[in-house]
Parts: sequence; structure tokens; C-alpha cells
Amino acid sequence: MNISALDKQTAQIGMLPTEAAHLLQGLEAMRDELGEIAEELINLLRGNGIEPPPKPEHVRTEYAGPE
Repeated sequence: MNISALDKQTAQIGMLPTEAAHLLQGLEAMRDELGEIAEELINLLRGNGIEPPPKPEHVRTEYAGPE
């Protein structure tokens, strides 16, 4: 993420689509806590064609016990 323009009222950032997808995923997960600003950012990201990353079909977990 890079800040490309900044003034007292606005900021413009540039980021890779994968970063934006993860940002969108996090904003949607914390939508209730973040309130109106989250809704605005979610709408901006989705309006620019960003979708959250796909969920994996299978999550692999392993346990390595004490040796």
C-alpha cells in the first residue's frame, strides 16, 4: 500500500488487488464495530470491482505433540 496523494481532507492510496481483497474481507468481518466508515470503504472497494478472496475448500490443520 502506497499513499499517492494526501491533503487535509482526503488521502489516495494505491495497492495491489490482492491487498485490496484482504482489506475488504477484514472490513466486512468488522463491519459492526467500524460502523459507517466501514460501509463507505466496502462500497468503494466493491464499486471498483474488488471481491473478497475465495474461501479455501478445505482447511488443513495439524497437531504436532510434544516430543
